[in-house]
Amino acid sequence: MDILQNIQGPNIPGSRQAATQLKIQVAATSRSFKKDHVKGKSLIEIGAGPSIHHILPACVNFEEIYLTDSLQENLQEIEKWLTDSSEAFDWSPYLKYVCHLQSTGRYIVRSKAEKLRRNVSLMKCDVTKTNPLQPKSLTLMNCVLAVACLTSACKTTRDFKTAVKNIVSLINPGGHLVLSDYCGVSYYLIGEAKFPRMSLDGNIVKEAVAESGCEIAEFKMFTNFQIPEGIFDCKNLFCLLARKL
Repeated sequence: MDILQNIQGPNIPGSRQAATQLKIQVAATSRSFKKDHVKGKSLIEIGAGPSIHHILPACVNFEEIYLTDSLQENLQEIEKWLTDSSEAFDWSPYLKYVCHLQSTGRYIVRSKAEKLRRNVSLMKCDVTKTNPLQPKSLTLMNCVLAVACLTSACKTTRDFKTAVKNIVSLINPGGHLVLSDYCGVSYYLIGEAKFPRMSLDGNIVKEAVAESGCEIAEFKMFTNFQIPEGIFDCKNLFCLLARKL
């Protein structure tokens, strides 16, 4: 539940900025899902953490959604929301925000939540494995989404390129990769714990995606959003949309 610890409420230092950071992620990836061709039967998110906010812009475009993470406790946190547990984190402000981005009415918030609860399944994943879902498997996906997870899972450029190739293996030819992460970051603070992250640049990202067998359709860099260095030492976020050849 690490990420949730930074956004639980106004009395927690940095919570407002961390929530802003999550909304920036959502706004960045929502651009890709506004494209009419980025849709289909199935989408899988790699490294969802304990959260659902990354898939909110995509849920109307896909019938089946799989959320994955390497930690069982993160999946258990999502399960609380899926089962409408009283202990679940309240994602309704993010649902409202996505409805605002998509120019839909507030009444859509409830129906979007209901659809997610019907259509989402949970699985473990490990991006270092050739089949990240090992020992399980799925039919190839129409879309793979990975947001702010590979810089946590990887330490070197080689690790990153291998991870990208592994997650792209889950995509059906002609399907899409939506990849978003931070450039130039080295750490992320949760409470007093400091978590290292791999420092990326745009060229490494583009090389990795091309070498994985995808054609880049769009690469957008978002800069200068205000996250205090007491939480995070990054000011740049990229979002990439690619099609698997």
